[in-house]
Amino acid sequence: MSRGICRYIAILVIVALAYPALEVFAVDLGKIGKSFRIEEEPFVEMMKRKLAEVDMEAERKKMESVAREKIENPTPVDGLVAATSDRTFYFDPTYVLDEDAVLPCGKILHKAGARVNPLEYMSLNRRIFFIDGRDQAQLSWLMEQLDNPLSDQKVPIEDRIILVGGSVFKVQDELAKAEKDKVFFDQHGELTSKFAIKHTPAIAQQDGLKIRIDEINLSN
Repeated sequence: MSRGICRYIAILVIVALAYPALEVFAVDLGKIGKSFRIEEEPFVEMMKRKLAEVDMEAERKKMESVAREKIENPTPVDGLVAATSDRTFYFDPTYVLDEDAVLPCGKILHKAGARVNPLEYMSLNRRIFFIDGRDQAQLSWLMEQLDNPLSDQKVPIEDRIILVGGSVFKVQDELAKAEKDKVFFDQHGELTSKFAIKHTPAIAQQDGLKIRIDEINLSN
């Protein structure tokens, strides 16, 4: 007989001898304290009960208030501060095509990989003001700029106001007298990041085939 089979038989014998002893030591301890029947509330019933406890009208007004606050006072663009010195720099709008630019007639205007500057084909014809609407000094400066439109341009220049902080609606009201209604918010800092603007107020306008950007120090 192999050693493995002998060991297996020995284990069976030990278990068989120990089993009666285990029965001897098993004692019924009875019941200690109250016992309760376990009941689980159905999920649907639980949801109905919880919904019945909610003041739906109060929750609706709360959600409307939060939404209105987000719209009227968007989160300010992170990292922008008021300018403490004047700075002028340029943004080159040239980009590289990732695919062919094809005209409606099927003719290829530019092949993929070509460098294209939109200002070679069109003019910006606008001044873009970047303003922190929470800063009254910047708003006052903006009003002065809007009251002095550029007069040396052959084509009328449109003014576009981009807020980086503050309420679009409040600034809109401020500009109502100047009959200016092109006020927007730089959501997620997309424009200021693209133009590498770090300070406000700032003006962006075309200068040849580039965009000239001026950050203005109002602390003097």
